[in-house]
Amino acid sequence: MIDVISHMNNSSVCVFAALCDGYTVTTTGYEIHADFWVNRASAVACSLKQLFLPVETQTIQTKADVGGTTKQSVFYMSDISVQRLEAEPEKIMSECEKTQGAQKKSCAQKDMARLYKTFGEEGVLELLRNACSANDTPPTGEQKAG
Repeated sequence: MIDVISHMNNSSVCVFAALCDGYTVTTTGYEIHADFWVNRASAVACSLKQLFLPVETQTIQTKADVGGTTKQSVFYMSDISVQRLEAEPEKIMSECEKTQGAQKKSCAQKDMARLYKTFGEEGVLELLRNACSANDTPPTGEQKAG
């Protein structure tokens, strides 16, 4: 945990500490209950999740400060998650990594289904070939390293 925390920026450390202490965090500018409001709370929560920390989200329908309604997220860590993080950090972080991998795969499958529906099988294969060849081609005027 010390290694993970040592690589965090100041915002992430502050939000992580608040979450570990049982507080809730949301983005400033919305009229929902939370213990702390920070700029771009979703980005900070995402960076913590990328470190495989058990940050959880509750989405609430709310009124924006500029009018209208919107969905806003409140971020927290459950008491059980905090206890497990203290007792077995490697295990819970491994579980978070597996969950995140499954979510990424699910999103990728949805994206592929949308692309297939839009472009068909040959169109998707062509997009894939173009993406692969674009990644192999060095920028104009430069040679490949190697």
